[in-house]
Amino acid sequence: MAQTQTRAQTKVSSFEAGPWTIVSTKSHILRSKCEKKLENGCAPGKDELCVVCKFEKLLELPALPEMVFGDNKLTLKHCDGYGITFETLEALKLVNNHCDLLKVAYADDWAKTRTGLTEVKGVLKPFDWTYTTDYKGSLFSEGLNKLEVTQTTEKIDVEKLKAPEKIHFFDEIILYEDELHDNGCAVLNVKVRVMASGFLVLQRFFLRVDGVLVRINDTRLYHAAQTDYLIREYTSKEAKIKDLMLPPGMLTDPNKLSTHLPLTSTSVHKIIMPKTAQSDT
Repeated sequence: MAQTQTRAQTKVSSFEAGPWTIVSTKSHILRSKCEKKLENGCAPGKDELCVVCKFEKLLELPALPEMVFGDNKLTLKHCDGYGITFETLEALKLVNNHCDLLKVAYADDWAKTRTGLTEVKGVLKPFDWTYTTDYKGSLFSEGLNKLEVTQTTEKIDVEKLKAPEKIHFFDEIILYEDELHDNGCAVLNVKVRVMASGFLVLQRFFLRVDGVLVRINDTRLYHAAQTDYLIREYTSKEAKIKDLMLPPGMLTDPNKLSTHLPLTSTSVHKIIMPKTAQSDT
């Protein structure tokens, strides 16, 4: 049975799935000033950084997304102390903080749609203002029980997951979102669903730059009950809007749009659980 606790604007929902505990944490948008009300913010190495200062001082981004949910995260923890999390700070660490990749790759299209907006976000330092990330989650462990990651040709059985099955737990968590100075949208969210047969996580980064391109970076994580591993699939899809010939409404729906985008990169890994791990029940 799922359990939910709400405290100080933070909602924590958890569910026990065999030896796994799935926890979703949702809180408020990141505040603009130091939570400790220090004039210059928390000092790294001296003070314990509040969540606001963590994002400002640990990320070298000239500007953060408009809506950052700094405390939001999904955690999947095994009773042996290891697991994987999907969290905002780690995702933003993979955003390019020194080069405007979109302008480089789509210079002509970019220029046509951004007349008068050369200083995106009001900053001069170039960076990836689309906040594109190829984050695939963060592995963690306690003690000697560590997860082993290897490349594999085994993929998630999508057809099996399409079969009707009761969902015992479901949640969706937004990590960050930005409207790209009214030129589209960039959003990173993560969903989880738990069935008797196992659990599935989908983390999706969706980008739409109006008149230029759309991009979808998906990370799927699946664990089948009674097995000693997880499968993690990452795919990146992208296309110029002018090449898609799709109605405008479809460009705002990543679920419908995904099947129309060409695959640009993919990787599949098997995450092997320690041999000392308890088996699923």
